[in-house]
Amino acid sequence: MNFKPTPREHFLRAGFRLLGEVDMTDLARSLSISAVVDDAGLSHQTFHNTYPGNSRAGGSGGKEAFVADLLDNLTVDYTALDAAAHPKTGSRDAATPLTDLFEDLTSGLMRRRLVAILLAADHDGARKAVTPEFERFDADFRTVVGQVIQSQGGSVRQPLSLTALSTVLSALLDGLALREMLTPGSVTARDVASATESILRWAIDPLHSDRNGPISEPGEPTAVPDTLSRDLEADVIAATQALFVDNGYFLVTLADIAASARIRVEDLRRLFPSKVDIIVAALKPEFDRVLRLRRADERLGVEPAIALQRTLVALAEFVVGNREMSSGMLLALSFEQFQQPSTVTTVLENLYLPSAVVPILERGREAGVFGDEAPVAEVAVLLTNNVLIRCLTRPTETAVDVVDGVLRVLMPGVATRAQ
Repeated sequence: MNFKPTPREHFLRAGFRLLGEVDMTDLARSLSISAVVDDAGLSHQTFHNTYPGNSRAGGSGGKEAFVADLLDNLTVDYTALDAAAHPKTGSRDAATPLTDLFEDLTSGLMRRRLVAILLAADHDGARKAVTPEFERFDADFRTVVGQVIQSQGGSVRQPLSLTALSTVLSALLDGLALREMLTPGSVTARDVASATESILRWAIDPLHSDRNGPISEPGEPTAVPDTLSRDLEADVIAATQALFVDNGYFLVTLADIAASARIRVEDLRRLFPSKVDIIVAALKPEFDRVLRLRRADERLGVEPAIALQRTLVALAEFVVGNREMSSGMLLALSFEQFQQPSTVTTVLENLYLPSAVVPILERGREAGVFGDEAPVAEVAVLLTNNVLIRCLTRPTETAVDVVDGVLRVLMPGVATRAQ
């Protein structure tokens, strides 16, 4: 049996359709001057002095001018996420910064974002005005997620990227905030924490297993791009360095590097099976220069104390000139010595920094210039590690400043007499 809609139902359906089609700039035009004046705490005369003219008489002043100005200067009133502006270094509570954001969204930020989206959909000026704020929010949120991942000592699990993971988590928080606004009390901070922790637990790879992904078998045919760069390895190294600058060692995956270098992941793995292999390829020529300068001092018979200082300065210049890659090397050694012992082997075979000063210390001991209270290898590690760490933690110091600071503290324990 067919029931004929009543006039009331016809009217309601028409109203719903028109609501979906309404130009949202009409929302701004519905503001009354009196309400704006009262909220601003100013007078009607001040309003008309600011927006002279009368739009009712066909002019461009008054309320119409105010609405146009409002839309062209629309704002979400967004400043910065607290967690992005003031990161809690070393925090192990992955959910805290994200639950804090959920509270910001439900306390007003989400409503302002929704209003901005609706107005920007129908007005070019409003879209241009609020887009930078939305982009800044996305960048800050990506920073917060990156800090969470770094605090866990991992990297983003493939095939996700940091940006993709941030987008997923941001959409989740937006959806939960909308639900809480619609039905207050339906979503708790604990619910948000549980959801985000579950996603992060899956998305964060604590073993950096992007080093162990499947490599194409030798017999598998693979298509080669029509045009290849003349120096793909240099392109990969440059892309990796740029990504390390923006995201740090842990957050960058081989997939990120391949995309940035415009090369397929399987081809990248043929060149460099891991991030550590890229770091070694980037740093070894520079470290070989340090060793070459040291050997030249040996052949010229430079006095051991002076040779030690010169070599340490060359080593500091090597670190300062390759800060991002050197930082990646240190992080890889510190974290992966238990997870990926082969990483340590790869670095030590090619970039064993103490080897730069071991021959100098041995020659100095033979000449009676340096003491023998500790094994040469331990003294070499102590000197070079302090140079490396000071270079990375004091970016305003020059290589000479770094070495002077290290030797000022350590040299009295190395030398047998004042030098």
